[in-house]
Amino acid sequence: MSAFQRFFSQKRGDVRKQRQAIEESLKAGPSTVTKIAEKTGLAKDLIVWNLVGMLKWGAVEVTGEQDHELVYTLKEA
Repeated sequence: MSAFQRFFSQKRGDVRKQRQAIEESLKAGPSTVTKIAEKTGLAKDLIVWNLVGMLKWGAVEVTGEQDHELVYTLKEA
């Protein structure tokens, strides 16, 4: 099973926990995938997959670039 298939076959509760961890990390301020991975302990590919979903639903936005990585920020409600 590919990583892509594995991500899509996760339970909703697991995805919610991952996204909550990413949100908590971003509450401290704008961050890159590398920094989010360091704070949450989640794999980078899993973080990217979640960020794509969060971008789609308007929970986060890209606000810049740092060290050749995109910088993500929680979108204000």
